[in-house]
Amino acid sequence: MQSFLPFKKIIPLIVFSILSTVLMATPSKTIENSYIDHMHKKISNKIIEWSDILDNNISSWLENDNETCCALESPNTANANIEDIDAFFQNERYLNETRDIYVRLRIRNEFYSRQSNKINVRISARLPFDKCKKQWNIFLEDVSSNKSEIKKTDTSGGGVGINYFREGKFGIKGNYSLGLQGSDPYVRARYRLPMKFDIWEIEPVQTFKYSTKYYFEEETNIYFDRFFDKNNLLRIQLHRETASTINGTDYGLTLQYFWNLEENGKLEFTQSFFGNTHYNDYYEFDKKYSGINNYVSSISWRQNIWRDWFYYEIKPSVNFHKDYAYKASYSIRFNFDFYFGNFNK
Repeated sequence: MQSFLPFKKIIPLIVFSILSTVLMATPSKTIENSYIDHMHKKISNKIIEWSDILDNNISSWLENDNETCCALESPNTANANIEDIDAFFQNERYLNETRDIYVRLRIRNEFYSRQSNKINVRISARLPFDKCKKQWNIFLEDVSSNKSEIKKTDTSGGGVGINYFREGKFGIKGNYSLGLQGSDPYVRARYRLPMKFDIWEIEPVQTFKYSTKYYFEEETNIYFDRFFDKNNLLRIQLHRETASTINGTDYGLTLQYFWNLEENGKLEFTQSFFGNTHYNDYYEFDKKYSGINNYVSSISWRQNIWRDWFYYEIKPSVNFHKDYAYKASYSIRFNFDFYFGNFNK
């Protein structure tokens, strides 16, 4: 099997990224009113201005009465801390459920021991309609940015489009999307049912998606969340998914622990197990394998530093994949996130 750049050769790049982060994190009173702050404020004001224009035009087309439009459920205070953690880490669950307003510029650096390295820039946004923000928002998301490296399908929102939120019967919350992935249109329906059992917050989520590129996809996730002291969160996630374009059923189990070390910084420990009921063995392609084919362990540190609109994240991980005969494959990811608009997380 072909091996890419040895991991030890990327150590200088990793050190450079860490040093850059430390330098950016160093307080400096001389740059409080710097050119950077001026440009950030100017861009943020322009985004808010464009958002207001779009909001007014689309809201007038909808011709909804504000009282009827916004007569949805009040925020679930029992899940407030869970939502805060998901929002802080900007994970897929948050991106699929949020009604917040934000525009994010992300610079991502990824280094691998057995794959090609990647450096890219991604832009994502969520723009709610203030006149009807409980029900509608516009999203912009690089599709690959919320697609797991492990998953073969992509039932996330992704691309560019519009979301519609609706409270259904029996406490079921619906999210309906119409969008484009590149030039390929898709429709998506996502349903979730938050519930509480003793000390556990439980939320099953079912997603259905049809696109002209990937055809039919469906995915099930069940989240089990439990808080410990100082709002430290343990999460167990059960996962399964199928699609017209893949054989068998993908399944997985993920264990996560979110640890609040300080006000602006959080640590995440993750252990995942992934498999497929119809997996093709890399060395014997005609041989099917239905057991676990990948074990992934990772640690992620994310922190807000320097400015309230700047975050960085460092995520080293190791996985043992059947394609590599379960030999260790190392990686490290650096995210640098810049937020514009009314973002105040």
